[in-house]
Amino acid sequence: MSPPGHRIAAEVRHSGFALAFGEAMELDLVSGGGTPPQTGALVVPQDVYLILGEVTTIGEETPARTADQVLSEALRQRPRRRGSVLASPQQPGQPLVLQAIVYDFEDTPPTREGFVFEALMAAFEEAAARRLAALAVRPLGTAHAGIEPERFLALLTQVCYTSVELGTSLRRVHLLLESPAELALYERLLRGLAPGA
Repeated sequence: MSPPGHRIAAEVRHSGFALAFGEAMELDLVSGGGTPPQTGALVVPQDVYLILGEVTTIGEETPARTADQVLSEALRQRPRRRGSVLASPQQPGQPLVLQAIVYDFEDTPPTREGFVFEALMAAFEEAAARRLAALAVRPLGTAHAGIEPERFLALLTQVCYTSVELGTSLRRVHLLLESPAELALYERLLRGLAPGA
């Protein structure tokens, strides 16, 4: 079983548009489900009880569990802090999976911009600490009645700008999107954020 949100690069489609942050970093849009080659880490959304995705490693068998068992196990754990990042064990030849803790389904709304921003900053800091050159990010906080895609994209570009200003090893950030329709939406939004738009 693959880590949450990770599939081997297959039919990866890049948008015809990317946003450059000076000559230091570029943000591009990718659809097709897989991570582009040379991606050092993959950031995926997660909730405080780690229910949204599996935290097992590649090749590790996940025992069959009922929904009641999953909820019971989750309630016995101490919740993670929203805005933090949990690194799953990295498998050889695969990107590191960084689970961004942005949701708490006991709260209304289940996420807020501040938690998404903190998780993005933590993920970028982790990538820089590991001296990674490329990072893939799935939209964080945009599902489950969360924040709007335009707000997520504004937060992501803000974190890109901040990382460049502070100095980072990251040179490319891939925003991974599920479908061609989602790719078209984010391309339109990204064009609107570009200088001179």
